[in-house]
Amino acid sequence: MTDRASLEQKKPQSLGTETLIALAFTIFWLVACAMYVVFNVPSTMASESSGTLTLVMELMASFFPLIVVWIAAYLSKSIRSVRAEASVLRKSMNQIKTFLLEKPQNSDTTLAEQLAKIMALAKQTEQRLNELAEKQIGMPVAARTNSAALAEKIPKPQDPSQATLPLHTPMEPERMPITVVEFIRALNFPENANDKEGFRILRRAFEERELGKLLQASQDVLTLLSQDGIYMDDLNPDKPLPKIWRRFASGQRGSPISALGNLPDQSALTLARNRLKNDPVFRDAAHHFLRKFDQILVEFEPMAEDYELLEMSMTRTARAFMLLGRVAGSFD
Repeated sequence: MTDRASLEQKKPQSLGTETLIALAFTIFWLVACAMYVVFNVPSTMASESSGTLTLVMELMASFFPLIVVWIAAYLSKSIRSVRAEASVLRKSMNQIKTFLLEKPQNSDTTLAEQLAKIMALAKQTEQRLNELAEKQIGMPVAARTNSAALAEKIPKPQDPSQATLPLHTPMEPERMPITVVEFIRALNFPENANDKEGFRILRRAFEERELGKLLQASQDVLTLLSQDGIYMDDLNPDKPLPKIWRRFASGQRGSPISALGNLPDQSALTLARNRLKNDPVFRDAAHHFLRKFDQILVEFEPMAEDYELLEMSMTRTARAFMLLGRVAGSFD
């Protein structure tokens, strides 16, 4: 039996919670409207001369809440269905990867067919998620182009005894702070060798002292992880909510921020955990990277909107942080 078939069997045959709530509200609302009509007959008759407009407004006031409630119930039910399909997809991917690791020489044709089915299901799930997102969110939020990504460092006051020294040093041109959009783009690194804009932004990011240190540390761990066949583009972590990132930046640890480690790729977790345990060079690089990411996140979080934190969480650097933070126990 396929995972798709098992999912269909698991679908509840009875009315869902959303439908029951919507039905209860509908009954309550209709009863309330009926009571209003019954107890306001004199006033209604007295206002017959006000024309059709009053009748139209009363009908809209009666039925608009019901429309909103049923739309919300439909969206909630659809989201629950999509999440169930995503869970089945995640389990299937883990089974395939485990099978490949344990028996790499077995039945290439069967594996190819299973992978093709999984990819098709993944595309369907992604399309449904996009449709639901458009219904719930509406028009996309325009990205901010000029907002600084990191809090500006306030220079220390100059020693009064040195304030009037007659030193004529050439004035350095004022460097524009890196923007939020550039910050997120830099954390993801250039897409390929032809990504000129990506390399331009990366050079600007390296000019920021602390951000440059983070990017160098990220580059080091990404290179080391690639030696074990772990690539960030292959990971598909659950997107942590913006409030989870804000909790982590504020210093909270343990269960409030455990969602940062929700990585379903068990093979990548196992390989990274073994490398962290047995390779001292990798261990030092990983802990250095985790510290630098933590420091930069504390500066970036107050400057970022919620949707910008979501975009940041899907960069290669953030995925490496979630992977290494999970295996290093940073979220425990």
